Amino acid sequence: MLDFPSYSTITTTKENFSMARPKNTSTASTEVAQEALSYCTSCKMDLNHVIVAMKGDRIAKVQCLTCKKEHVYRAPKGITTPPVKKSKKKEAESPATSVEAEWQKLMTAHKDTPIKAYSMKGQFGLGDRLKHPTFGEGIVGKLIYPNKLEVIFQTDIKVLIHGGTA
Repeated sequence: MLDFPSYSTITTTKENFSMARPKNTSTASTEVAQEALSYCTSCKMDLNHVIVAMKGDRIAKVQCLTCKKEHVYRAPKGITTPPVKKSKKKEAESPATSVEAEWQKLMTAHKDTPIKAYSMKGQFGLGDRLKHPTFGEGIVGKLIYPNKLEVIFQTDIKVLIHGGTA
């Protein structure tokens, strides 16, 4: 006969009985076939996974215990907070004002230089002022070999084609 302990002698405490699965931390020693918490790309949730492959001391691949799909290890989303995205409106305004400030500074520095009408066949040098039919007045900021130049206009920087160096 089997000898079972009586119901009154069984005690369960957090120390000797736990249904919680082990949590994975990057500092803890991890091995293949252990369970780890990972973001499942198929389930789109942080779930328990079995470690399938390691690369050195880092987890490389895991298999989801819910959907059974194997994928590259991704840190759980709950552990790291996603970076705060900047609004596109603010990003667009910052470069425009700096380009405009640069254009203003260059135009005042080269105010004695005559303005040339832009033509693809024309030749321009560094610091030349030009008048473009669409973009307006600009100044050559950089020569790009052999037949391109970077022109700083009031609102934007454009790369234009020209006939060669002056």
